Amino acid sequence: MSTVLVRVLDTLAGRLVVEATARGIVRIDRVGSDVVVGDDHDDDNADPTSIDPAADHLARLAEHLDGYLAGTRRSIDVPLDLEAAGVHDEFSREVYREIQHIPYGETSTYGQISVDAGRPRNARRVGRLCSLVPAQFLIPVHRVIRADGGLGACPEHRLQLLEHERRNLHADRPVVFPRGYSD
Repeated sequence: MSTVLVRVLDTLAGRLVVEATARGIVRIDRVGSDVVVGDDHDDDNADPTSIDPAADHLARLAEHLDGYLAGTRRSIDVPLDLEAAGVHDEFSREVYREIQHIPYGETSTYGQISVDAGRPRNARRVGRLCSLVPAQFLIPVHRVIRADGGLGACPEHRLQLLEHERRNLHADRPVVFPRGYSD
């Protein structure tokens, strides 16, 4: 088992618990302000050389998130470790890759992602994968909508992320993500 480093990031988009291995980011979860992370990693006998790349991924993620939420950055370029995140089947991996190709501020549908991922009749499964996404921001599921243009039962924060991107597409200068967003 590879070493997983855990950090809490306080961002404009709320408090996030992030996990990383030497291969990349494993998980990004929104949490309440009462969450405390005690251990830095889950393997006390870990090889220090495997911790350094994970720490670098976490630091880079924090920097990119800050820029994204400040409106000065349009992509978050940090590697993912989907294997450690438990994403093992090829269709799920392909769906997440396709979602990563949706341009900033634009949207695609569950059905189109299903087609692009090679299984045109799996739009519902795409929707399910969007609800299970291990690393929001890196896999921007807020850009995936229903065929009728609706957002379905997606959490409010996903709508706010899409609105943030659209505001920045049309702004003369960067627009900062509004603090205190909610679900």
